[in-house]
Amino acid sequence: METKQLSYFVLACQYRNHAEAAADAGMSSSALSENISQLEQDLGIKLFQRGPLGHYPTEAARWLYQRVEPILQRIEAAEDGTYAAIPAPARRLEVSTPLQFTLGRLSRAISLSVRYLRKEHPQVIPRVRFDVPIEEDQSDLPAHVAIRYGDDKTPYEDALLYRDDWIAVTNYERAGEPGRSLDFDALRRLLILAPPLLPAQRRLVRAYCAAHDLPEPIATAEDVGTFPYLSRETRAWAMLAPRSLVAVGASRLQLDYAVLPVELSSPVVAHVTGTAQPARTFVDHLQRVLSSPPRPVVYDPRITLRQMRYFLALMDQLNVTAAARKLHVVQPALSSQLRKLEATLGVNLFERQRTGLKPLADAHGLAGLFRDGVEACDQLVVQANRIAPGDAQKITIGVVPLATHIGPLSEALAAAISEWTGQHAAIKLQLVEAPATALHRWVEAGEISFAIVETQVSRSSQLDLRNQDRMVVVTKSVDAILPPGDVELATCTTLPLILPSPVFGLRQLLDQAAESEGLAFAPDMEINSIAMILALVRRMRLATILPETAIQNVARAEMFQINPIGSPSIYRRLSIVFSTDRSLTDAERALVELLKMRLADASREEAHPLEPGLND
Repeated sequence: METKQLSYFVLACQYRNHAEAAADAGMSSSALSENISQLEQDLGIKLFQRGPLGHYPTEAARWLYQRVEPILQRIEAAEDGTYAAIPAPARRLEVSTPLQFTLGRLSRAISLSVRYLRKEHPQVIPRVRFDVPIEEDQSDLPAHVAIRYGDDKTPYEDALLYRDDWIAVTNYERAGEPGRSLDFDALRRLLILAPPLLPAQRRLVRAYCAAHDLPEPIATAEDVGTFPYLSRETRAWAMLAPRSLVAVGASRLQLDYAVLPVELSSPVVAHVTGTAQPARTFVDHLQRVLSSPPRPVVYDPRITLRQMRYFLALMDQLNVTAAARKLHVVQPALSSQLRKLEATLGVNLFERQRTGLKPLADAHGLAGLFRDGVEACDQLVVQANRIAPGDAQKITIGVVPLATHIGPLSEALAAAISEWTGQHAAIKLQLVEAPATALHRWVEAGEISFAIVETQVSRSSQLDLRNQDRMVVVTKSVDAILPPGDVELATCTTLPLILPSPVFGLRQLLDQAAESEGLAFAPDMEINSIAMILALVRRMRLATILPETAIQNVARAEMFQINPIGSPSIYRRLSIVFSTDRSLTDAERALVELLKMRLADASREEAHPLEPGLND
């Protein structure tokens, strides 16, 4: 892995295919592809896949892009001299957003704004993080920029970046002209979908559909950068989404898009916390870049990763002989790379003395910069090894958090795993619990083999386990909040509730059901641990909502009271979701089949329980 390969990778990610990227860079398409292939081999992950227009980046590539770009930014800073001599410790500027990273308009504008900010404030090092929940933002940071969707209904003081108009990505009338308008009659004949969205945007699109008599949009976990399932869907569908979220992925796969009959848009705003001037300067640059014609972010590093490693060894040892010994290279090779580095930078980094090397001012300024870059590259390899999907000696599966160890889901998992490990003793199995949102992301990024999640996606993207689990209100038995029996959904929204946050599939299911009835859940607490939620319900006058089978065994021990939800009833369904970037191994397929079998057995047992005394 070398810095040139990283720069070629970043370039290729911003174009529809390798040929366009190579032509713009003035190089042959084969040379670009060879460098990227070598990078894929070095990291052991698949970064591009072939589509109708050529190769385009996978979700793993977008993961890598966000980690590679800061490395290239530090090298660029070293080469242009902005960080060559920092008089004081560098200050960080935190830039975070809950919006997804899709290599689109916003991500490119942020990258260019970081470059412009560095020239004005070289002592500031921005850290950009996408897909960070807004509640995690730290208001006590000296400089922080939060980029998010605003609300037209209430005035806000945030800086308006642009208005993100909504479009319909669709496979309807493929011969139609992209950008045409679909009328409501045409939309009503289609399967209406919505991509992963923030709660406010989910409410916005549902309200839009309700106002125009459109079908209720089905929430999906589709990766809108690659459209792995919908690009092959034969049913007529339309996904309503903000343009900046879906336009890049749709164009790479030649999916059509249509303008909505009645305009729908979401303002994208930047909120600055603190009074640090660099944060406000960054937002000024961001507004300017977003108002200009879009252009790619191009890096052309002349400093190599080898030169950075050699330089750091010299800084640590202050002796050429000792540094060469540490690096396991001969002294002439080390000295040659140092001369090339100094020639690239146009400065001398060391004063040669009889007792060794004395670092000059520029060397001190570069040491921290290079050390961060080398450590980040080393970490890339470690992290890539964790998400590499081809390791036949290890299988990682994900599951939504389990309420107890004696419920049908946990029992089915235990039975399937016990039988499978007896047949595949040489393979290490790892099971992780996480909210459905995270599991979908990990599956598509190749970090886990597959996952068991609540059904919140279109049928084409999952293996439906065909089980149905009624949602119930859970309270403590003593001093019960509710009388026994069914409880209406409207009553549930008024209870003192403790629920998981919206990243959980269960919470998304509840919010969707409430919104369809014109209601909303406003829990007293949000805790992303089912076990902790149950512990607090046992000790406090609180209620929670869980699948009935997950809690009924505990309820039988008279620890909890359960009240089924009616008017309307809400049901959870489970699915197994996969990544389309690779084929399952024989061992993985065997585990999937066992899980399907045991979960089906558990569903049948719940539907036809044994007589009392026989179901121990």
